[in-house]
Amino acid sequence: MTEIFDWLKSVQKPAARRKDKRTKKLKPQTATRRYNYEARSQPPVMVRGNLDGMPLKARKGVKSKARRRYDFSLNVPGAEMRLPALPMVSIGPRLISGLLVVALGFLAYFLWTTPTFQVQAAKIAGLQRLASNDVNTVLDISGQPIFTLSSQELEKKLQEAFPEFSAVSVKIGFPQDVQVTVVERQPILTWRQADRTILVDANGVAFPQRDPAEVGPALTVEASGPPAALAGAAPETDQPDDAQTNAQFLPVDMVSAILSMSAFVPQNTPLIYDSEHGLGWKDNQGWDVYFGDIKDIDMKLRVYQAMLKTFKKEKINPVLISVEYVHTPYYRLER
Repeated sequence: MTEIFDWLKSVQKPAARRKDKRTKKLKPQTATRRYNYEARSQPPVMVRGNLDGMPLKARKGVKSKARRRYDFSLNVPGAEMRLPALPMVSIGPRLISGLLVVALGFLAYFLWTTPTFQVQAAKIAGLQRLASNDVNTVLDISGQPIFTLSSQELEKKLQEAFPEFSAVSVKIGFPQDVQVTVVERQPILTWRQADRTILVDANGVAFPQRDPAEVGPALTVEASGPPAALAGAAPETDQPDDAQTNAQFLPVDMVSAILSMSAFVPQNTPLIYDSEHGLGWKDNQGWDVYFGDIKDIDMKLRVYQAMLKTFKKEKINPVLISVEYVHTPYYRLER
């Protein structure tokens, strides 16, 4: 019996070993199949955030854009339609700054083109010899936006174009108001030289006679040469030009001399001026008389009257008489 029992044990041991080996080999295969089965049986899950509802931190260098999905149910039970997902638009500083730039550009275009802010014509006050059209033509502001104008530049333009203005003031107001106030110089004498007529005020400032039909001052000086140069001024040319009419043309003392001498001039007799002999007049008896300046004018006039008596007594017909120097007067019989 003992031998039989030992033989049965020996037979069962290899079978148990085979069973253990088979079990060891099947265990990992069974676990893998079960894991794969469980993984395939779970539905896919899409996570938009962590478990606390907070958004997941985006990976470095990748911008995540949340999208909103819309599902609509149809009339068929259990059927629904999904629309394409739309990105969520967030309002940030760049979007706000872009909108501001567009708005400012539109505003600038509107202000530049709207007739509300475009000037039609300036309102001018203080004109006496000139017309408003003459001033507006020089300003040239019709149709320009009001915010592009400068009162200083307009004043400078008027002073350069109109030397007859002693004062100019320009005021600009919205939406299209331009007011110009001027003070015109008053001419006191007319200076004629080389077929040109220039008006001169009491300060010696000259300005052109713009209207040939305009009646100028009765006091007229017929000049054969340019006036004496002003102290510190550039030498005068033979003929007055536009640059000279924009500044002081005659010294103030010379203007005073002309006014003083006009009291001694015979009626309807024009004054004359020569660069060599100075001031004088054309006598109605046919000669030119020069007195230089008004210094010792009373004595010069007495000398002149004495010379006229001598000429009449001796029947002398001079063409020029000079009393520039009281002690050395002279006359010419021929030019």
